[in-house]
Amino acid sequence: MPIPQVLQEKRYAASTTIRRSTALLGTGLEGAREGILAMLAFGADGGADGETAIRFVHNPAFDQEQYSISSGVGGVSVEAGSETAAVWAAATVSQLCFENEGRLPYCFVEDAPRFGWRGLLIDVCRHFFPMETLYRLVDLLAYYKYNRLHLHLSDDQGFRFESERFPLLSRVGSRRTSTQIRRSGTAVQDKLPHGGYYTKHELRALVAYAKARGVEIVPELDMPGHALSILAAYPALGCFDEPFEVETTFGVSDFSRKLLCAGKEETFEFVSSLLEELLEVFPFPYIHIGGDEAVKDNWKRCPCCQRVIHEQGLKDERELEGYFLNRVSRFLRERGRKAIVWNDGLCANLDKDIITQFWTPFYMEGAGRTARRVNAGSAAVMSPFLRVYYDYPYAMTPLKKTYGFEPVLRGIRTRARQRVLGVESAIWTEWIDSEEKLFFNTLPRLAATAETGWTNPKQKRYRDFLRRLQPHYALYDRLKLPYAGNVERTLPLGKRIRGIRTFLRTDTHAELGNTRQEGGTAGKERIKPEV
Repeated sequence: MPIPQVLQEKRYAASTTIRRSTALLGTGLEGAREGILAMLAFGADGGADGETAIRFVHNPAFDQEQYSISSGVGGVSVEAGSETAAVWAAATVSQLCFENEGRLPYCFVEDAPRFGWRGLLIDVCRHFFPMETLYRLVDLLAYYKYNRLHLHLSDDQGFRFESERFPLLSRVGSRRTSTQIRRSGTAVQDKLPHGGYYTKHELRALVAYAKARGVEIVPELDMPGHALSILAAYPALGCFDEPFEVETTFGVSDFSRKLLCAGKEETFEFVSSLLEELLEVFPFPYIHIGGDEAVKDNWKRCPCCQRVIHEQGLKDERELEGYFLNRVSRFLRERGRKAIVWNDGLCANLDKDIITQFWTPFYMEGAGRTARRVNAGSAAVMSPFLRVYYDYPYAMTPLKKTYGFEPVLRGIRTRARQRVLGVESAIWTEWIDSEEKLFFNTLPRLAATAETGWTNPKQKRYRDFLRRLQPHYALYDRLKLPYAGNVERTLPLGKRIRGIRTFLRTDTHAELGNTRQEGGTAGKERIKPEV
């Protein structure tokens, strides 16, 4: 995030230049070297190393993500509560250097995050992005002190995880024949094949790369809905004997009724076996299992599903979804993992230890239902689409609106607030088909949500954020990253309405096109520090 101001910060007139190729690491911080050097590289402009090395010392009295920086005539020293905290400290040094023309001011900073969960979701199903894009995102997440990358790996429009046990998921489920586009007033098909998936080798390398930078990866396999790419490969997992195809359109419509059958044991055997493969690649304790937008019309007609409702004494198909998600969650729990579901998957019989990810305030009582669940003892991650979904245009979700988000929902009692794990922004890619559009929609929003996850709300001021944001535009330029540089001021209501209408009805890329006309930037360079 732009310069931290949580605990305390003092600066003095003098400054020094940092020897960014050198980090002197104390016992317990040896594993932080790669991440530290990567972060220090962000603060450099390509010139020679400076004169001062940084000494990092482990302080066991600090919290896991807490650190302090002391820069003065005696040198630069960092105390860190963990290897991750040492990486965050290096990111702050980098930000301070970039703000001060490459020099680290003499200063004292003591800092720690407000929330332990600070994440970004990237949907690689609607549009597949190469592994290089994910590496670039990890670099940015670490720079802004995010600690979670949520990979949405399966959906109706594509399956992106290599399965050796179920090879048709890659051969069939990862590819679709066409893609819906909307740029001329109507939704049409481009009639171009689209596909791709990540091998286990690629994903393991990404996990290690992210881990070295303090970022854990949360994989998601969506179920029981949003499963057409799975059903296209293995149609017997559906309720009825019918063919399926990987979906080429977006939204919630007839294809949303094609769910994995909750009445067949073969479904749970398949899911368990597939998850076992996933657990081998992703070591982080949290696994997302979806649960969203599952339209249950087929379950109402399916004799297998109705039999389970009767045998289990369930009230209806909604409780059948709870039964489905509970079985998957218990499988994960037996293996030391924790399940996360979207808040529209909440139901009365859902196990208490399943974590809620809140995204829609309008579905099944939305925020109120989530708040009551948190008050009753369950944990939650906050991702309301009206605030932190980056795929929406800036006309709909202005930068100021994103910055002003408060993760603790109304109705959550004071004693339950510690069960709000944090905030996670998301970029869904139905209408994001290029790196240029991806980063344009993400930057500078990523910096705004970083402060939401890190900073005490009493210290947040939008004008102050904008002042501290200015040097980051120069960083984006140096990295040749596309960004929206003209969104600091919220548009008048009339212009916002017209922009939203254009996005929904005419042209999903209108804002990007306007920026191109104004001379916006784009590029494909990524920092590759020597380690």
